[in-house]
Amino acid sequence: MIRKRISLYEYNTNVESRKKVAKQRHRIVILYGSQTGTAQDVAENIGAQSRGTHFEASVMELDAYSIQNLIEEDFVLFVCSTTGQGETPDNMKKFWRFIMRKNLPNDSLQKLSYGVLGLGDSSYAKYNFIAKKIDRRIQQLGGKKLVDIGLADDQHEWGADATVDPWVTGMWTRLLEMYPLPTGVLNPLEGSLPPPRFEIHNDDELYLMEKKIKVTDKGSFCRNNPFQAEVKSNVRVTPDNHFQNTVHVVLDISKSDGKLSYKPGDVVMIRPSNTQENVKRFLDTFSHLNPNKTMLITSTDDSSTLPFSMKNPTTLEKLATQYLDFMSVPRRSFFQMLKHFASDELENEKLVEFSTPEGTDERYSYANRPRRNILEVFEDFHKTVKNIPLARLLEIIPMIQPRAFSIASSPTKHVNEIHILVAIVKYKTMLHIPRQGLCSTWLSTLNQGSKVPIWIKTGGISFPNASSKDLQPNGTSCIMIGPGTGVAPFRSAIHERVCNEEKGNVLFFGCRNKDADFYFQEEWNSLIQDRCLQLFTAFSRDQDEKIYVQHRIAEHGQLLWDIISKCNGNIYVAGNSKNMPDSVRDAFLKIFKEFGEMTEKEAFEFYETMQKNKKYQQETWS
Repeated sequence: MIRKRISLYEYNTNVESRKKVAKQRHRIVILYGSQTGTAQDVAENIGAQSRGTHFEASVMELDAYSIQNLIEEDFVLFVCSTTGQGETPDNMKKFWRFIMRKNLPNDSLQKLSYGVLGLGDSSYAKYNFIAKKIDRRIQQLGGKKLVDIGLADDQHEWGADATVDPWVTGMWTRLLEMYPLPTGVLNPLEGSLPPPRFEIHNDDELYLMEKKIKVTDKGSFCRNNPFQAEVKSNVRVTPDNHFQNTVHVVLDISKSDGKLSYKPGDVVMIRPSNTQENVKRFLDTFSHLNPNKTMLITSTDDSSTLPFSMKNPTTLEKLATQYLDFMSVPRRSFFQMLKHFASDELENEKLVEFSTPEGTDERYSYANRPRRNILEVFEDFHKTVKNIPLARLLEIIPMIQPRAFSIASSPTKHVNEIHILVAIVKYKTMLHIPRQGLCSTWLSTLNQGSKVPIWIKTGGISFPNASSKDLQPNGTSCIMIGPGTGVAPFRSAIHERVCNEEKGNVLFFGCRNKDADFYFQEEWNSLIQDRCLQLFTAFSRDQDEKIYVQHRIAEHGQLLWDIISKCNGNIYVAGNSKNMPDSVRDAFLKIFKEFGEMTEKEAFEFYETMQKNKKYQQETWS
């Protein structure tokens, strides 16, 4: 069959027609700060509700938005999560630094109407801290609230949806009051299937569609232009009989021509792929689609962009390998979209239930509690799968998100290398197949010479610069607390400081067993012999009573206070965000009170001053 070729004139006419329609729509900017993808999912879901309506939503991460345009916008929605101990997500740090500048005029955003939706967990001390502060700051700069701030709580029996749903409904209701619904467009409140976000073009159309792809100078290595680092070595550093498989991966960056530089405290961003085994399962599930047929994907309008660094033209097999995160646990938005393609009565009934707030318990029991992934859902709802158009897969399945790893190498000692320490995520649930972390599992399978897409980002910890004029004549001592894989950034810092002949390196390291997960033990011993390091260890399972790093800190209170008060000491904490950071903080507060002879109030004020002056820093993860 010969396919009809559209003329270039017809194609350009269609583009101009779409642009005329876009001019009649009301622009909404939806900006998100997301660490794990939840805030991004909510933001993109709001954007999807706008498609086919008289509103045009532009959805992007905060650091990708040209902040100077904020003074010209009419409506901006901020969807922000709070990470760790009240930190900003990685993709909004640049925006945060700018918007918090004290020299911004108080009337600079007087034209702006805005709304803030926060995603948090009330079990943390700084619950929704980022959303609350963004809301106050935009108001200080003259912004007017379109809708009151929404503070979602993971601890609610319905999860974040208990707040997200009414907040989004209230936002659309307010906008529809300002701009009543004209005839012939969708109502964003009705939950109808929106027009597709992407178009799939066959190989006969490629020569026309390629004109739509913008060719830009890639410049430095970043999310849209990752460097393909080669695996130099990939070694397990825990015994085979130990429950935790941890690997030390060395990446070769010598071919980056010096464009991939880093400093201690920085993180390397890695974009993982799905394993070949899981890609095969996915393609078998979608056996009615040709996995190797060449296609080109384009956005349906100017406000929608392709997922980051997607290569065009592509194939379904490449999408399944490099971009589609079908091994993640589905969110409610997944079921909300999937239900539109269910023709089977029983499957449709279940999908509708999973997509409502009232069905939260059922959805959690089915998906979240057992950690059932999207691929397994597709296998369960196999009749619905046959009805999903290829273009809709990019909307139904989220994109694989990059993962951040603290760099464990020194740029001076480990020239042209980036080292990471990776604990492989694997655990059992009620499901037969064990659950596995996408990135850690993929990394563990890589052999020497395998390619890893990477780029560098500034981390949450910054160490004193040896050439800094702010340093005292005798330098700055560093007290580092890094249990488990939290030791990674401190290996980087200690080796770099030793190369620069900086003294005062103190490390508190904790793990389960000295003979099982004492990472870099030989290196530490060598540095101790050379009098370049003081090391204090806590092996929690090597005796009847559990001993953690906070206990070792308490045991050496006088030494630590002398370092802080007499040797210009800085404190750095890295590791799991659950209990350790608070326990370490409490141990130091007791030291401030006892050896600094402070009241409880004075000790806490001293701690806050250290934080403000970056003399107490932490980088934590869940």
